[in-house]
Amino acid sequence: MIYIYLRNKVRFVYLKIIRLRELFFPSIEKYIPLGDLHATHISAFCYGNAGDTLLPVVLRDLFNKTLGVSKWRGKNVDHLVDNHDVEQFNSDDFLVIGGGGLFLADTSPNDISGWQWNCSVEQLEKISKPMIGFAIGYNRFRGQQDFKPIFRKHLNLFVAKCAFIGLRNHGSIEKVKEYLDSDELRQKLVFQPCMTTLISRIYPNYTDYSKKEDFIAFNCAFDREEMRSLKDSILYEISNVAKRLSEITTIKYYVHSKTDKKIFKLWDELNIRYEIITLDKAVQIVHEYSKPRLVIGMRGHAQLIPFGCNTPILSIISHDKMQYFLDDIHHPEWGVDVKDEKFGTKLYNKAVDYYSNYQDNIDEILKEQDYLLKVTTKNMGFIKNILK
Repeated sequence: MIYIYLRNKVRFVYLKIIRLRELFFPSIEKYIPLGDLHATHISAFCYGNAGDTLLPVVLRDLFNKTLGVSKWRGKNVDHLVDNHDVEQFNSDDFLVIGGGGLFLADTSPNDISGWQWNCSVEQLEKISKPMIGFAIGYNRFRGQQDFKPIFRKHLNLFVAKCAFIGLRNHGSIEKVKEYLDSDELRQKLVFQPCMTTLISRIYPNYTDYSKKEDFIAFNCAFDREEMRSLKDSILYEISNVAKRLSEITTIKYYVHSKTDKKIFKLWDELNIRYEIITLDKAVQIVHEYSKPRLVIGMRGHAQLIPFGCNTPILSIISHDKMQYFLDDIHHPEWGVDVKDEKFGTKLYNKAVDYYSNYQDNIDEILKEQDYLLKVTTKNMGFIKNILK
């Protein structure tokens, strides 16, 4: 009896937490509905990760400012979709899934879709309202085991049912095409960059994006460390670069997730002077990424968010998605791969160059944002016609 009571108590608390997570939603600017559409938003509302904290907020503001959404219903992507959920989906005007690297098997693993959305084929077939896949990424790591067989079946149905399906980089488009069974489905995939790359355009008056402070921000990622090829020698080279740069300017370390702190022990052993900035609120994330002259980042959103805040970037490439983005913005040189034989030397030389000439890179960012905004505006126009 005690076991049953405790089990039920734990389940009640868990469900209450999930419910609160769905109801509570952070904001950057006060949300003022600009239309009367009702929508369900499915995303990774994981407030333990800076990228996942910010991107759903920016997506909702983008949709409101271009389509006019008066009411949002949030569902975490790992929530098991049941008949009641489908009824809710079908009572709204549309359903948007994204953004983020949702095409990944080992985050919120399940046997009913093979990727992060915990929705079975049977429930997916019942959804009748327009489905919008927006800025979703193929997030499989280097050397990572392939998706389960159910992924292909689910993905083909998902793409078929989507009224619009936009992936966040061209690399993802090419990878996802490999799992689709027809040219008709492959041709539905379009490029839709992550909305965080357009923060300064979506919130033009929120802060002074042109005013940069004299420091360099670092971020490292340690999830799936082996798949990132983060050998001790690579971590030492990153640390050595940070130490050398600390002799030129101030170094700040941006923490997206608790695991990002793993490098502190090595930095302390090397007597590197640095300040720790923990990113945990949407407003703070935008402000902090608007400040540096340069961000040297390993996480995807330690690349996308500063770019969106008109801040120069230098990517540490331990995941293919980092290079995908750099290729999309026509600056493949704005990164150094951890597998490069001259990794440490290139990282330092580029860091000094980009830090010293940061205004030139800001000019390039603005030009590439024009391109990404043009793509996004076209896609939002297409979605708007769907919802008429």
